[in-house]
Amino acid sequence: MTSTDKFKGFIRNLRHGGMSSAIGFLRSPEIRKILPGLCQSFPRKEFEIHLLSGASRIDMALWMAASWVATTERHWRFVVHDDGTLTPDLADLVYRTLSGSRVITSLESDAALAGALTGYPLALKCRNLHPLSRKLFDIPFFSSGSHFLTIDTDVLFFRRPDRLLDWVSEPGRTSLFLEDVADNSLPDAIEAARLLGGALTRRINTGIIAVSKETILLPQIEECLERTSILNGDPWFIEQSLYATLASLNSNVEFLPPSYEMSVAETCQDDAVSRHYVGAVRHLFYSEGIQKLRPLIAGRPHGLEP
Repeated sequence: MTSTDKFKGFIRNLRHGGMSSAIGFLRSPEIRKILPGLCQSFPRKEFEIHLLSGASRIDMALWMAASWVATTERHWRFVVHDDGTLTPDLADLVYRTLSGSRVITSLESDAALAGALTGYPLALKCRNLHPLSRKLFDIPFFSSGSHFLTIDTDVLFFRRPDRLLDWVSEPGRTSLFLEDVADNSLPDAIEAARLLGGALTRRINTGIIAVSKETILLPQIEECLERTSILNGDPWFIEQSLYATLASLNSNVEFLPPSYEMSVAETCQDDAVSRHYVGAVRHLFYSEGIQKLRPLIAGRPHGLEP
């Protein structure tokens, strides 16, 4: 994170969350010293956890990983996808703090996806339109298994995520997502699902994605983009809308329980398994989320003080 990013982050959190969020943001790099010891205290789990991150969110990504490790009591294989802003130094940081992880640089992914999407020109255009689209194209492409789990950097876990762990053990044809506070699907996604012979499941949020690679079919994506105007919609919601379309057509969609909190409330529910700290409450990631994690990490090697 550059000094400019740090200053902007401090001011943004101070404005929205007061001094507690601003100070929490400045202290967030402490996770870089904590995470290696936390990972070493648990047995390894080879299943991959994918995440998209950039320079401004790298410490959020490490906190997310720490919360997942602490609540599952396993050291997972994390695959970090560069959103185009990760520097070589930050890639080295990921390797140092998350042993056994992999960083897929933008240089590597741009070349690989240009080849993989030959014959799918609209899909390639979509992939390059917005960094979020890498969640739809890059993650399935680079995933080593038949199923993949993707978690956003602004998600934190506070209790054992049993439903997700059950899915990891027996994923089947079920696709798991968070249920959004409102339906943000682009109107053309509804039409795309209809044109392809299905009905769109509304209110899908892709802060957490657990799906089969067979759900993400390139010919269907190309047809959706060809027959509708999805590419002209809000770039922030194109990836999410296409995931909703594909999952609705090709799998059994299931929403994670309400304890996987997706809300804009100022206080997290007491029994929350996790919380997705979306833009409106992003400041709470630092003032609420990290503070809730401290008791989970306290006492581990190189852990936080309670």
